[in-house]
Amino acid sequence: MKEKNRSDSFSQFMFGQQEGTHKSEDWIVGGNAKKEEVKGNKIEQFVNNLDTLDMDELMDNVTNLMASAEQLKPLFKQAGPFIQSFFKK
Repeated sequence: MKEKNRSDSFSQFMFGQQEGTHKSEDWIVGGNAKKEEVKGNKIEQFVNNLDTLDMDELMDNVTNLMASAEQLKPLFKQAGPFIQSFFKK
């Protein structure tokens, strides 16, 4: 009994929560319709969250990210050969 629980725990960890044992028959009984409904709800939530998004702040953050990447580019060019020497050994 414990061995079966272990394999179930392992399968659950590796493959996620399984809703049923007959996954291949979902298309027959309407499993895809349930997935489309959930997908529709997620899209609605995303659109509703766009209303609360501050585009000015987002663009400022993207600009800061790009400026930081440009400033770090010389560091990566200098550190690249040093890091590669560890992988060659």
